[in-house]
Parts: sequence; C-alpha cells; structure tokens
Amino acid sequence: MSSDADEIGAAVVSDLRRATGRFPDDRHLAALVRDLRTTSARFDELWGSGAVGAHREAHKTIHHPAVGPVTVDCDVLSDGDAELKIVVLTTVPGSEDDSKFRLALLAGVHDTREHARG
Repeated sequence: MSSDADEIGAAVVSDLRRATGRFPDDRHLAALVRDLRTTSARFDELWGSGAVGAHREAHKTIHHPAVGPVTVDCDVLSDGDAELKIVVLTTVPGSEDDSKFRLALLAGVHDTREHARG
C-alpha cells in the first residue's frame, strides 16, 4: 500500500473513531466497525492505534480509464454537528493534472450523451 493510501486510511479510521465517540449508541456504526475489524487486518491495526481525529485533506491519485492517472487535492468539508461531509477534488490550475481532470470531465459528458442516444 502506498504512503498516500496509508495516510488516507489512517485519517478515515481516526475520523470513524471520532464518530463512534460522538454517537456511542449507534448500533449501525458499531456493527460497521465490528465487521471491518473482523474482515480487514489493516483496519483492525489502524483501529487498535486509538487515533482520534477528523479527515480534512489529502492528495490522491485517481486512475481514470480515458486519461490515466490524475493527482488531485482532496479536501473534506464538514458541518460539524451533523457529521455531514462534502469531498472536494481539485487540481493545480494550469497543470498537466488540471488538463487531464478537465478531459476526464468531458469524457464523462461524452459517454453520457452517447448512452442517451443509444
């Protein structure tokens, strides 16, 4: 697993641990954690670290079938109390990744139009 994936995984698990502290009586959340700990050794290891936090930002490489790998900044916006999150993916303006990201958006629009006509 890459260090980016390790960092993102650790951040997501610590965010989930934070949610279980905020909602200790949520049976669905408890079941999710129990299932993940049973089926994923990596999750169990991260959960066992005891880290608590909020997943806010990271860099991620997305592999798009039409344009290849695109590195994006991934920011997580949260409203706080309701635990609702919005994930925003951006690229550096004018960069190669920005061009690929825009091409990926156009490829998606093109595919949608083709399916609509078919």
